[in-house]
Amino acid sequence: MKIAFLGAGNMGGGIIKAIIRTEAASASDIYIYDKLSKVSEAMADKYQVNCCDNENQAIEIADIIFIAVKPGVVPEILTTIKKTYGNKFEKMIISIAAGVAVRTFTDILGSNIKMVRSIPNLPAIVGEGITGLYFYNFDITKDAEEIAYVNGIFTSVGKVVTVDKEKMIDEMIAVTSSSPAYVCMMIEAMADGAVRAGFPRQQAYLMAQQAVLGTAKLLLENQMHPAILKDSVCSPGGTTIEAVASLEKSGFRSAILEAMDACAKKIR
Repeated sequence: MKIAFLGAGNMGGGIIKAIIRTEAASASDIYIYDKLSKVSEAMADKYQVNCCDNENQAIEIADIIFIAVKPGVVPEILTTIKKTYGNKFEKMIISIAAGVAVRTFTDILGSNIKMVRSIPNLPAIVGEGITGLYFYNFDITKDAEEIAYVNGIFTSVGKVVTVDKEKMIDEMIAVTSSSPAYVCMMIEAMADGAVRAGFPRQQAYLMAQQAVLGTAKLLLENQMHPAILKDSVCSPGGTTIEAVASLEKSGFRSAILEAMDACAKKIR
């Protein structure tokens, strides 16, 4: 299948790189249009993908259209498609525009479109993302091959969670898309603690970052419940359980829960 990317910024560009790296699709089957021509030209030079002069050129060639622009630009692109195809647009749309509902697409292009609303997160850029997928107007049986193809694209940038209700894509924002900010704040605090203990700043960040990465990898690879790993680190009367008790006293868990709730409320 030929894939058009309308937008090749951080997230769109990251997905393109991952697709090529994992050979989820051939570079020769990828077409890019970005309003900043230097962005698409740079991608074309580095990865041998095809650079298009405008949206229509990319859309005409491709079977799958990635909407990878900022949310506010989406209606403009859909209006461009509408002018060319009317209500007879039959190509698959994959949107990575955060907060843009399926209804935005159907209001302009009609309810018969086939689209995937996705919510990848920033770690997708390094192939360690988590992406939520909602398939609109897909038949699980008849469209199984297309569904598998889309899953393959996003598996190239990390792990995939498929939801059967669109509202769950918005709910995922607090868990996946916004959570790198929470994790970064924790890493920053851990590094500050290391600096206070006497470590140079560079070493402090390295230790904190690797500790978080290693813990997550250990949980994932062993399919381990976090509580089990936490308990295994906490020796009776030891230093770690003392730290855990202090975190509980300071409301560490509730602070995370309240932050996620605040994020979700903002989305709604």
